[in-house]
Amino acid sequence: MARNYVQDGCVLSWHNSTAAAVTSGEPVVFGSLGMAIALVDIAVGNFGSVQMEGVFSLAKAAGAIDQGDKLWWSYATKKVTNAPTLNGYFIGYASESAASSDDTVNVYLEEFDSEGARVLTLAATGTQSLGVGDLLSGELVVLVPNTAAKTVNLPSVGLIPSGAKLFVKKTSADAFAVSLDPAGAETIAAGASYTDINANNDNAHFINTGSAWALLVANIN
Repeated sequence: MARNYVQDGCVLSWHNSTAAAVTSGEPVVFGSLGMAIALVDIAVGNFGSVQMEGVFSLAKAAGAIDQGDKLWWSYATKKVTNAPTLNGYFIGYASESAASSDDTVNVYLEEFDSEGARVLTLAATGTQSLGVGDLLSGELVVLVPNTAAKTVNLPSVGLIPSGAKLFVKKTSADAFAVSLDPAGAETIAAGASYTDINANNDNAHFINTGSAWALLVANIN
């Protein structure tokens, strides 16, 4: 065995830098790598062991789940669903089917980049905020059927992978603009906000440079 071998990596030490204590069996975000399962209770500020691989039984939302379905963890509901929701975290795949009435589903853990491009359709009205979890796969497609002026807040570029791509498309036939607002003093397309998306099928593609959102290409009518 190599002299610099450390461990197999199935169980790692995780620092609870969140604002809430974690209980054994609870999913946690392991940086930009993937979700892990706490093997012990972990108080705020403490370190504890988490499992990076394997199959775990987790609470699920109502609805049937087929074997092999992609699954997402919601911190809002503390449940797994087989459709991505705003700021849901990709956690893996269903190792077995689960009926709509089942309270749990068996989840085969996978890394964030196994999700592939995520597609989200936002609400027609109201300000909405994209979360860190939405961009951890490295690519997010956002469809906006807005029927009034709409603001979409973006997460800080420092919290998501550098190189992550964001594609935004307006899908409603009206002149109401979609405003993309970066976090704090961060910029998008070299400005404080991006408001050029205001007609049906207008779209823009951005990339996280690590310090800002850079515009790759825009198709504006």
